[in-house]
Amino acid sequence: MPDELPVDVNRRERNSLNVPASIQTDDSFVIRVRNHGNASRVHVHLDENLSAVASLDETNHYVEAQSTAAIPVSVHEHGVVHGKIKLSAGYGATTRWVDVDLTEPDDSGTVEVDESLAEPGGGERETGEETGTGRDTTGSMLADRPALPVLALGALAVAVAVGAASVFESGLVAAGAVVVFVAVLLAGYLLVR
Repeated sequence: MPDELPVDVNRRERNSLNVPASIQTDDSFVIRVRNHGNASRVHVHLDENLSAVASLDETNHYVEAQSTAAIPVSVHEHGVVHGKIKLSAGYGATTRWVDVDLTEPDDSGTVEVDESLAEPGGGERETGEETGTGRDTTGSMLADRPALPVLALGALAVAVAVGAASVFESGLVAAGAVVVFVAVLLAGYLLVR
């Protein structure tokens, strides 16, 4: 998704322009114009430095009332460039400048892959016995006993239900606590068997 330069038109008063001071990008971007009032014209101009490496399809844009327009800025030559974009509303009644810093694209998107992943079964973790450390590197108490967390959560549910039954002293809450207790016992039995 390309970077965006947000521009607000007619936010405070007719033909007002609210823009950020600058934008930094390494590729093409979009000027996103949000019109908060009546329909308006927005003129966009790239300075000499920026127009040498980027371009606009159109410079004069009509933005409907209470709508948003996307103005693409196409960067066709990459490199480090500092330029400015001039934005005007109301046929020049309001003008704002935005600094644009184009940087080199980050082409370091390469990923190194271990050669063992190319072999069947490659990349699987080895146990400590095979590596000679005498410890199992993948084993843990929870991995060896997957029922343990389930039983712990069941005990917590029973404790909360009993606590609620004793605090509220209601027959309905006590009946609910009994239902929770029976459900946890049934789940524990099905888990262990």
